[in-house]
Amino acid sequence: MSVDNDYLSFYDWIKKNGGQVHQCVKIDIKQERGLFATDSIEPYTALAIIPRSLIVNNQHSDLSTINIDTERQALIVFLLHEYIKYDASFWFPWIKLLNIDKETNELLKIQMHLFDCVKHSTLGQALITRYQQLQEEYEQLSQSNIIEINFELFCALDHLVWSRILDLPENEPLSLVPFIDFANHNLNANARWFIDDETHNLILRSERTLNLDEEITINYGLKSNEELLYLYGFTLSNNPNDRVTLPVSLLPDDILLEDKLQLIQSLKLPPRLTLDINGYLNDESNRLVKILSAQTHETIDKENEYYRPYLLNLFHEYLNKLNMCSNDEKFIEYYLDSQKLIVQKAIDNSK
Repeated sequence: MSVDNDYLSFYDWIKKNGGQVHQCVKIDIKQERGLFATDSIEPYTALAIIPRSLIVNNQHSDLSTINIDTERQALIVFLLHEYIKYDASFWFPWIKLLNIDKETNELLKIQMHLFDCVKHSTLGQALITRYQQLQEEYEQLSQSNIIEINFELFCALDHLVWSRILDLPENEPLSLVPFIDFANHNLNANARWFIDDETHNLILRSERTLNLDEEITINYGLKSNEELLYLYGFTLSNNPNDRVTLPVSLLPDDILLEDKLQLIQSLKLPPRLTLDINGYLNDESNRLVKILSAQTHETIDKENEYYRPYLLNLFHEYLNKLNMCSNDEKFIEYYLDSQKLIVQKAIDNSK
């Protein structure tokens, strides 16, 4: 069956369950799969209305029997159960379009290539941590007989969840929203979604005139290239929200170890430094460096003579690690080039 026929089945399924899809909106594959306008569409037009009953989260009745600690794991197990049911699943028209089999076959190869390219960067460390966490979760769920699948499929389902959840309002749980999850990201998005106050349905609306064959995009939020690559597998060539995040720690032989640790905990400072796109530390990071670089009780939490040398050493070390990475793919190149540029700006700012 073609993508067009699969889409029509999906459209009918949404309509039968109380939703609406604008007649000039369709899922299609151009450079990548997404939502596209098949004719001109006026501004502030409802492109799709997804009823509350089709929003997948831990409040949905289909997840009520899944007794798992985290919302993300519950969504993974839900997708697995529906995937196994195949065409007997109520959710089949949507599940089929997710291409879980293809995702499983390609994901590990893509992730391993990404790791090989960026293993010396902070993204590389994040990928290691994620892989280890997934292994632990997989073993726990398998031993509890909650899942009976291979590790590759489990990883693919985890990736599907992370790459498709919507950042709903704070009082809402992690949610997957069929149809809206096919909309790709753009900083200058031409559509946005919102939850209707009365019906609690989710509405996708055009924000300006949409032209024939134009892709319909939404904004995923103020995410850095590292976040975009980690969650979705792409980056932006000029991302105004890009930043560098460097993990830091106290040295075990630091004579002020206990005092510094106590102060950091009391101030609730995160164990990392954040550089904005211009290479400047945010206030929390600046204060953390003052504490970490101090050599005497009197200089703790104050800018001291070791403050700049501490930063320069940290920045040069990370820049050297970035130069050890390879950028043989466009999105990886965007990520690494931006990281290097921000760190170099930070070095210049610290001189």
